[in-house]
Amino acid sequence: MFDPNKFKRSVKEWVKTNSSGTLDEFICFCEEQIPPTHFTANRWLIDQSISWYKYILKKKQEEQTECD
Repeated sequence: MFDPNKFKRSVKEWVKTNSSGTLDEFICFCEEQIPPTHFTANRWLIDQSISWYKYILKKKQEEQTECD
């Protein structure tokens, strides 16, 4: 059984431990977390997580620009 809450926790943990991770790495990680039999029904979780991660990357870039 797929647990969306476990997915969300694992995504947050990945972001914490992979501070220099790329968007492609993040997408691969997310896709690996959902079993194939549950993938279609839970694709929205990946899409939502990608949007959130893009926001995080944008904020990091803005902070880096401010420091330069």
